[in-house]
Amino acid sequence: MDTMRAFTLMPVRRRNHTRRQGGAGVFIGLILLTCAGRVSASPSAPAASPGGPFEFALGTYNNQAFESARARFEDLAHLGQASAQRNLAVMLVKGEGGDRNLPAAYAWLTVAASQGDSQAQALQARAEALLKDSAQLALAHKLAESWTSQFSERAVMQTIEPDYETSDADSEDWKSLRNLTAIERTAPSYPPRLASRGVEGWAQIQFLLPDHGHPRDLRLIASTEPEFARAAADALRHWTFTLRRTGLTRTYSQRFNFSNNRSARHEHMLADVIQHLEEQAHEGDVTAMYRLAWAIESLPTDHASLSDSTSLQWLYSSAVHGLRDAMYDVSQRLRSGRGCKADPTKADRWRSIAAAHGQPDALRDLATQAARTDSPAEAIFYIRGASALGGRPTDTARLAWLLATIDDDTAREGRRALDLINSIEQSYFDEAAWHEIHAAALAETGQWRTAIAAQQSAIKQLNKLGIPTDDATHRLQAYENQHALRLPLDSLPY
Repeated sequence: MDTMRAFTLMPVRRRNHTRRQGGAGVFIGLILLTCAGRVSASPSAPAASPGGPFEFALGTYNNQAFESARARFEDLAHLGQASAQRNLAVMLVKGEGGDRNLPAAYAWLTVAASQGDSQAQALQARAEALLKDSAQLALAHKLAESWTSQFSERAVMQTIEPDYETSDADSEDWKSLRNLTAIERTAPSYPPRLASRGVEGWAQIQFLLPDHGHPRDLRLIASTEPEFARAAADALRHWTFTLRRTGLTRTYSQRFNFSNNRSARHEHMLADVIQHLEEQAHEGDVTAMYRLAWAIESLPTDHASLSDSTSLQWLYSSAVHGLRDAMYDVSQRLRSGRGCKADPTKADRWRSIAAAHGQPDALRDLATQAARTDSPAEAIFYIRGASALGGRPTDTARLAWLLATIDDDTAREGRRALDLINSIEQSYFDEAAWHEIHAAALAETGQWRTAIAAQQSAIKQLNKLGIPTDDATHRLQAYENQHALRLPLDSLPY
């Protein structure tokens, strides 16, 4: 076989872990592209399959934007992603997007091969055979040794491990959310069925907080019972905060503990759960490591500093073992300085690694970043990826809103938006937002009467919660005049 013909952008098999209400699963993707020049029909469109930065880089390559594709593969290679390291090596062999560099190509294949990439292992000997000069061969082996110790994914993660600390942390339960001033906050109602049976537990809810101070876009992170999650969301919708800084919608997380009485019996039950998870975690169970981190967070203890740092250490352990949601959670902890010293640089690195693994929250962040830098194709790609890879109502809602309202005739898909929002009617916690997105999709498909009714339902929900309705009212007027919404890429229905 011609050695050069062996160098193609090879099939890629990605293994990602994902959580579902505190559990974990596996997502496997398969991408097929060759270096021979399979070019997509549209020169501006990325790969058809939604995904993360690696898939977008493949689409960029497929469009023959070699310089950009090479830069993207190089960024991902430095994050430890084996498939990107292999594909970067292919481009270095062929001199695509820059100078040909055979020693570097061999080195990157070696790093990828050391991480178990079978395609890189198959190409390694062929790359070495291209190195006819002894000096080049020596350089290739030197680079391979150095880069393997630096750029395996585990090595990269070890360099950005949080600097744990156990001081200056406040206790947190449903009564105390950090860094915000509460105007109104009420306890969640204990689900009667669980209370009568003596079932105790917790729920962790993530939410966005716009300038008006009312939680929106609620998402379940984890809970011990689905009914606890619903009760927590019902309470959180009625909370109100004063933000210290306006003009920036922020993401927060709140834990709710459910106990018939905060007694020694309750703490003993939690201790038993934690002990069981610790045993599993120490045996290498990655899911147990992740669940243990959140279980420690649920302890009603006055020693929150110890809980925060210990919880973060287990998050880090599960991240190093490949749990993509843990990778993103570590980035968030580093950004806020919870259980560790705040480090924005490390936080950005962890977010990039999480995005490289297709973590939905990280992809949402990348989409927002791309929208702000006027890269609509990339932003849409990542929002689609978050929806496809996450399987979560919040991501589906975001995609439905975009498809119904984006000011781009080629990207708008009203019928698809309507199908998406209908699919999460029972599972999306933000009822007002659901009605607004539903109304926008109905308007885009020309169903004006039902769009008006849906928007009126949204306004009624907002009024119940005390949320300003100016934007919602303007949208209602648009539908009454039979005008569908045309909004910027980064708009939100909040």
